[in-house]
Amino acid sequence: MFGPHVALLEYEGDIERAVEIQNDTDYGLAGAIISEDYRQINYYRDHAEVGLAYGNLPCIGAEVQLPFGGVKKSGNGYPSAREVIEAVTDRTAWTLNNDEGIEMAQGLSADITTRED
Repeated sequence: MFGPHVALLEYEGDIERAVEIQNDTDYGLAGAIISEDYRQINYYRDHAEVGLAYGNLPCIGAEVQLPFGGVKKSGNGYPSAREVIEAVTDRTAWTLNNDEGIEMAQGLSADITTRED
């Protein structure tokens, strides 16, 4: 069976612990991080074992302009960007939103609400 799966886990710790938990699975098609701290986003980008990653955007699991990919037991075992940039790097496709609103090429949208502390 192939289909979407979302796991929400409560944990204690920092971004390093969150990525450790995520990487301790057999799957890695896509993932996303929502944060106002760009150090956390950069850590996720550099350490999460996923084929396709999003920062401050919802995770839809595929980008039509990129070859389909995924790591571990997801997809074909390669990051989505591998076919595009295989000759020069082995990086994950990364989309980062720097605006307060979300506008995606697929016509999808999402509202992100943050609380003021």
